[in-house]
This record gives sequence, structure tokens and C-alpha cells, in this order.
Amino acid sequence: MGAVEGRHAQLLRSLGRTGTARLSDLADELKVSMATLRRDVELLSRQGRLTRRHGAVELNDAVGRPQPPSRTSPAPAIGMMHAENRYLDLIAQAAHRDAERRDHRFLVEQVETTSEARSAARRLLEAGCIGLVYSPQWRTEADVDEPVPWLLQLGVPVVLGGREVGPDHPLYALDSVIADHAYGFQMALDHLQSLGHTRIMASFHDESPPGRMMRDYYLAQVESRGLARLGPPLVTPEGVDPAATEVMVRAVLDTRATAIVVHTDVWAQMLVRALRREGIEVPREVSVVAYDDIVTPEVDLALTSISPPKHPLGVEAVALLMRRHRLARAGLGQPPIAHVRLLPELVVRTSTGVAVGR
Repeated sequence: MGAVEGRHAQLLRSLGRTGTARLSDLADELKVSMATLRRDVELLSRQGRLTRRHGAVELNDAVGRPQPPSRTSPAPAIGMMHAENRYLDLIAQAAHRDAERRDHRFLVEQVETTSEARSAARRLLEAGCIGLVYSPQWRTEADVDEPVPWLLQLGVPVVLGGREVGPDHPLYALDSVIADHAYGFQMALDHLQSLGHTRIMASFHDESPPGRMMRDYYLAQVESRGLARLGPPLVTPEGVDPAATEVMVRAVLDTRATAIVVHTDVWAQMLVRALRREGIEVPREVSVVAYDDIVTPEVDLALTSISPPKHPLGVEAVALLMRRHRLARAGLGQPPIAHVRLLPELVVRTSTGVAVGR
């Protein structure tokens, strides 16, 4: 490969990471003059591989820019397989909007088991999907460990969305994007400790991977931070269960907890109402932090929340998928596997306050 061809390949590889770039940034990265870069871009543009856009350049498919979809040639599609829960639903909605922004159809299959996912993947590929986002529920660790070799043999890019596996898991070889829930829970504890709380309880969904991970993180942090040992964390049920809310209230009273982190915000809101019925003032006597930030605030109380990213996660999942698809279509080989972690945010409202001994 000559110097010019090598420079062109390097330019295309660089664009393959993002799809678009400013000419000035590319010149700096490739260490060439703007005049040289413009000649290269002009040549690649005539070949149908690039498009100039007001001081920037955009990567096309290897066969040139795709034509607008016609009745006989439907737009390419992106597929998503996900379990039915509101967190994954919001990620899917964001991915849908981003796919449409890219002039792609977006097809969704709701799945609960790996066998359902396998059938759904076949239907999505038959419908013309160029890649898939996979967001399983994984209600138990046995579900996480269930073999899915077929997922690595589909012949299209697959992105693991909103779920994390370790290096010893086969799906570690997939691109993935997750919210860093350990960091989110760390922010909740930091916030409560900054207000003087040391008697901090927690409640988690045990039928979701984030809930199980945060439960283990909480137990480790109780030891490392020297927090009061108030017993095992509580279990947040899947559905609405008034009896479970009363169990939470009783646990707060029995342990003299001054704060609690509740997974999720729906349950945190229910707990606040139940505490008030018992005559316990929030936040004067008990501070409440919700893990998630979707429900509408109450008229007289807004939950301090940890807000994990949902819209950015869906957008990033589509971007990872399109990056791998685009490079393959352009004949530029496969990029390194990308594991993207997006950080949650702490939203301080009125359900937390300075610790008062009880």
C-alpha cells in the first residue's frame, strides 16, 4: 500500500469511529496539511465514500450514499430485543428515536427468556435488521449464566444494552453500554453521609441485575465506610404490594434508621406516604433517596433521586451498532470491542435532610 492509499485508509478508519468529523480535526489527527486533506477528501468523495458538509466530512457506505427508501426497497432496520420493564422501555424509546433520525426503521421484540430471544432474533433478521440491541431481564444469576452461543453467530452487529457481564462471560465479546449503577449508589451514600447519616438502610429489586449488583455494593460499603449494621437489605417487590411497604416502615422503625435508599422511585414514593401515615416526618426524621427518577413529584415533596441515564444509553447503543455496521460495509475491518459506561446523576430535592438521631 502506497503512502496515499495508506493515508486514505487511515482517514476512513478515523471516520469509522464517529461517522463525521471536522476537517481541521482530521488534519490534526492525520498530521497532514489542510490542502493535502482536501485533495484526499475530494478524491474519496468522487469515489462515493465520503460526503463534504460545511467544513466537515461524513463517511458513506462502500457502495456510495444510500438512496431514499422506496416502496420496493424499505429502509434498513435496527432491531431490539428487551424485557418488559419501564427502564428498558425508556432505553428502547430513545434507541427508536435515534434510529429514525438516521432514516432507519426500528423493530422491537419483547422477550423474557433466552429461547424467546432466539426466536425473536430470527424474526428480526428476516425482517431486514442490520444489527440488534439485546437487553435481557436476567431475573436470576442462572439466567445470566444460560448459554447463548447463537447470539454470537448471527452475522450482524449485536450490542448488549443496559446489562453488564464479566470478562469470563461469552457476551463480554459484544459491544455494550451500561449505566454505572455502583457509581450511582456511591453518590447516594456520599450525599447521605454528607448530611450526617450513618444509619442507612437500603431496599433493592432482586429480579434485576442492577438491583443485585447494588445490593452487594451496599453490603461492602457498610463495612468500608463504617456505617451502622442494620441487618440485610430489604427486597423491593416487582409489583405494587402494600404489605411490603409496611415491612419497609417497620424495618425503618425497628432499626432506628435515619435514611434509606429505595430501588425504585415508585417504591420510594410509596414508602414516603407510608412513613407519613405512621407519623414519621420526611426528611426531618427519615431521609429518602430514590434510585431512579421517572415518577412525577408529589405536590409537597420531591424525591432526591439517583437518575441513571436512559435516553443517552439508547442513543449510544445505536451508535455502537452503526459504527460496527458502517465499518464492515466500508470494508475497513472490525473496530475494537467497546464497553461504554455512562454515569448516573444525583438530583437533590426535598426528601433528604440533615440527620437527626431517633
